Amino acid sequence: MTQTLIPHIDLTPLLVDDLARAETVQAIANAACDSGFMTVGIAPEQLGLRDDIHARLLRFFELDETHKQPLARHKFEPANTNVYRGYFPPQDEDPTWKEGVDLGPDVAHPERADALSGDPLREPTPQPPESVLPGWATDAANYYRAMESLGGVIATALADGLEIPRVELLEPFEHGNSTLRLIHYPERTAGQLAVMPAIDGSDSARRWLVGVPHFDNGFITLLWQDGVGGLQVRTPSGDWEEVPPRDNALVVNFGRLLADWSGGRIQATEHRIVGGTRSRHSIPFFFEPAVGAHIKAASRTDDDNYIYGDRLWERMQEFVEFQGLERRPVGET
Repeated sequence: MTQTLIPHIDLTPLLVDDLARAETVQAIANAACDSGFMTVGIAPEQLGLRDDIHARLLRFFELDETHKQPLARHKFEPANTNVYRGYFPPQDEDPTWKEGVDLGPDVAHPERADALSGDPLREPTPQPPESVLPGWATDAANYYRAMESLGGVIATALADGLEIPRVELLEPFEHGNSTLRLIHYPERTAGQLAVMPAIDGSDSARRWLVGVPHFDNGFITLLWQDGVGGLQVRTPSGDWEEVPPRDNALVVNFGRLLADWSGGRIQATEHRIVGGTRSRHSIPFFFEPAVGAHIKAASRTDDDNYIYGDRLWERMQEFVEFQGLERRPVGET
């Protein structure tokens, strides 16, 4: 499987206002409209982050169950009141076998949490105590702010490349409700794999589906993946193309709500995860508008204008870790 669809773009000209900025901006716009996916060259230190920041964040998965359970969503731990943010365990009944934790804007901007609103989308993020994971909360806050800033840089380039007024695309992101997600796909047992159809490979190189095909729902996803790989993108021909890991790079793709907003000009592309015999980690950052942002779609019809949080809640119910959630405080009838 060769890489032919996904372009790789160096983001340095956008960060230093280089003369090559115009070329980079156009490359981003082309990727958004053609494949809906790209990899971007960016080193952690260019964003003011430690070079081991990903490993430091992934320390979360070294916690035992006694420390994860207090952070679990109410769906998985009825004693807890957090509905939308927090930890979710692997779902044994679903092919997408992963655990993870969803962190909201309050990890970096405490004032953005609003527990009194009664809206789970605005709830505070439960975090492990400093005594259990020293420095982890600071790392999460630093990473969140860096990705939020980078999301703004890419959104600005997208607006410029598509000749859309910047304010039109960027204004909804003021006081945004982005999500930083840490994911672990555990190694599956031989028994589990025996009842699953293999996707590709043979013998020790066989791989199985561990993340079902899906489209991201929101606007822009900034993804770091470890060296294990396994991310694949569906091509226009219907085949699956590998997106191999790169050092000092992120995968960027665009969600369905941004595709809708652009009237289909920007592509949301289906993707999946294959593997199974090795533990895999990834860290996506979903760059999202404010919960109450009024999104005015490019088509400008009344049916295409909506409140961002409302549309997001509707669409996220497709994912197993969100199924069955209700947009109301725990205990309210």
